[in-house]
Amino acid sequence: MLKHSFSLSIVAAALLLAGCGDDKTSSTNPDFNDEIQALLDRDTKIDFTLQGKNQSVPVPTFLLMNPSDGTLNLPTGGNSTLSNPRTAMNTMDGWSTTMPLVFDFKGAGLADGPVSGGVYLVKLTESLNGENPLPEKVLTLGSDFNAITSAATDTLTILPTSDLAPSSEYIVVITDEMTDINGNPVGTSTSYASLKSTNKDYTDTALEKPATVIKGVEQLAQAAGANSPIVYSTWFSTQSVGDSLNYTKLATAAGFDAGSLAAVWKAGANPNNADLSDAYTIDITSTQDYDTALDADAQFTQYFDPNDADNIKATLKTTFSGVNVNVSKGTIKLPYYLETDSNWNSQPFESATPSLAKVLNALQDPEQQVTITAQLTDTGVDIEALSGDDKALITEELFKLAGVTLTKANGSQLDLERIITRYSPVPQIKSVQEVPFLLFTPATVDSNTQLTVYQHGITSAKENAYFFAPNFANDNQAVMAIDLPLHGERSLDAKRSANVDVTAYLNLNNLAVARDNVRQSELDLMGLRAALTRTQSAGGFAGTPLATISSFVTSAPRLLGHSLGGIVGTTAFAASNRANSNELNDLYKFSALSVANSGGQIANLLLGSDSFGPLIKHSVAFKGSAAYQTFAGNNCTLDNSAENNVACYKTFEANGSASAQAEVNGVVQQFNYAAQTLLDTVDPYTNASYITGSTTPIYMLQVDSDQTVPNDVAYTVPGIVDNFAGSEPLAEKLGLPTINASSPAAQGGQNFVDFAGDNANHSTFIFPQTEELAEQAVHAEMIRQAVDFGGDASLDSVDNSNGVLN
Repeated sequence: MLKHSFSLSIVAAALLLAGCGDDKTSSTNPDFNDEIQALLDRDTKIDFTLQGKNQSVPVPTFLLMNPSDGTLNLPTGGNSTLSNPRTAMNTMDGWSTTMPLVFDFKGAGLADGPVSGGVYLVKLTESLNGENPLPEKVLTLGSDFNAITSAATDTLTILPTSDLAPSSEYIVVITDEMTDINGNPVGTSTSYASLKSTNKDYTDTALEKPATVIKGVEQLAQAAGANSPIVYSTWFSTQSVGDSLNYTKLATAAGFDAGSLAAVWKAGANPNNADLSDAYTIDITSTQDYDTALDADAQFTQYFDPNDADNIKATLKTTFSGVNVNVSKGTIKLPYYLETDSNWNSQPFESATPSLAKVLNALQDPEQQVTITAQLTDTGVDIEALSGDDKALITEELFKLAGVTLTKANGSQLDLERIITRYSPVPQIKSVQEVPFLLFTPATVDSNTQLTVYQHGITSAKENAYFFAPNFANDNQAVMAIDLPLHGERSLDAKRSANVDVTAYLNLNNLAVARDNVRQSELDLMGLRAALTRTQSAGGFAGTPLATISSFVTSAPRLLGHSLGGIVGTTAFAASNRANSNELNDLYKFSALSVANSGGQIANLLLGSDSFGPLIKHSVAFKGSAAYQTFAGNNCTLDNSAENNVACYKTFEANGSASAQAEVNGVVQQFNYAAQTLLDTVDPYTNASYITGSTTPIYMLQVDSDQTVPNDVAYTVPGIVDNFAGSEPLAEKLGLPTINASSPAAQGGQNFVDFAGDNANHSTFIFPQTEELAEQAVHAEMIRQAVDFGGDASLDSVDNSNGVLN
């Protein structure tokens, strides 16, 4: 939700890193009392240095956030382009809710193993800039979070056992209860000692407020039970999760209420003057029987083995010869928030409004107050409401700023960057796409026919629904499928297509665009859901197979996603069903969710994937590691083909030197931290918090030892087994009971089915990948269960007679 307590930073990094002690010596200093001097004299100390060539600032921290708009403000080494992962991270409105907190130490060193005390993680009631921040929850070491030290890297890693709350405030505290490799208490650095010292006066300097904050953090730490001397502490703010999706939903509904989306997306919010008049409408242009449609479908031929498509089609027609199913085609007009021209893979979403944080900052700035107030008044904005505490009123006033350009007193634009954050969550519409769809329906559709929206996986296409949709039609269920962005018919051209190059979608060179490819995918599914109600209400389905289907308001559609389709589908489901003060169930609600071979924490999931991990690691390492570049040049065929890139990385894993592997691991870990920081806001694991799994009908399945979407990705720190990545952590987050060979009974509305991997793989759900009868049996049971669940949003039975369960 929107917040206006936005001053999440005290000083910019450039000012901070010129500020205080450089830790060259720990000799007696009159600025420090005896207690602090004792902490400085320890053999092992926190590595926190604000000045000199060894600058080191642990993250997350308030010290590296932008005071003007609440985004991260990491030093970028002079590379301010979004191809720099740190620059991309600076588009986020807070720190990751799922990535670990890592703190370096130096000196005698740390031991290997869990930390039993001296580490505190506390959730606050409000920002330290608030009126009265207090400890809201003191997280418990060993249950709410784990703390592990590593002798190899001299690091302390803190990993919460569940994701941190989004848009929230935390403090982390380390005391000298924590010990080093020799069992001696750890100490502090000169930089931290300078900030906490009561003998140093930073009045009217860049470090006045950081020192004030650190003293405030230590007082809160003591209130939370940290009574031993503190060697390091900081405050940090977590990023928003799903806010852009939610507020785009609200803005769209506001446009509908006003009679036109152009009432919200006006002027600069619609920079290319896209025609918004018929957005969110569905046009069914043709209907044929299954055999005729399949025979004529050139897209099916293109994306499913062009050399053998006729034989595949013949097999499908034989398989479904007794099923009366029709296939309709047409288009859905959906807003597209990404670029399609030369900057298609370099420009992320841009906000339709100026940042609320920057606006409110300007209203508090004596040099800007009059100028900004006058412009807001001319725009019809109620400044009191915009600055108040009523979230609904704030939202209403923010939408008035869509398309508005505010200028400062010197004539420059107030918010030139237009970054999507919780303070500017609604994106500009760059175009309206006519998105092709396939609609599979029983030959006779009646008021009992249930519709499922289906989303395919990465590098696939909507046409894979031909392989299983007739099973749904045979049970009086309809299936509607669209392509993911940059897939199938939505490829921009023959080269700018994820079907040709997976990195067209998994944009490794621009993580902000990669995040927004995911966000666009989620908004597409939400848009399709809204379009169903909008078109039906307008009588747009008259004379089509959907003419007699029940109202989508009273009989909301289901959502089914496979692989990436389940990843974006889970988040889209969460956003569509997310509660708001003005409920939008008629437009957006889905009634049930089915997820096949999908998981959460996307970055770690992909790096842990046997299918995609080596390809991503090769790309990242080749760009960031000189040692890997040398190895690859001497040992690999560098033709940029996915096959040879994967082979290169696997060869390096087997034969690279220990020093080269350490360098590469460091590069990959930094990339992973950046990537997941960007993805948290759209990730299914984090957004699953908006789904109440115990009351929401959910069917989820995985294949044991899935090579594409791992069951569970272990974190790399010794002693920490589970992370948040993979199918099983997502199922656990949703609270789903596991169904397997040991516990094979169906569980009604909530199910997580674990299929054996001996005779199945990642794509078995879509169609058997071999002619083996055992795999065909697994596929048949998967689809039978999905159809069973799709009918009444409940799984009535599980058949393990063929040993399909793990």
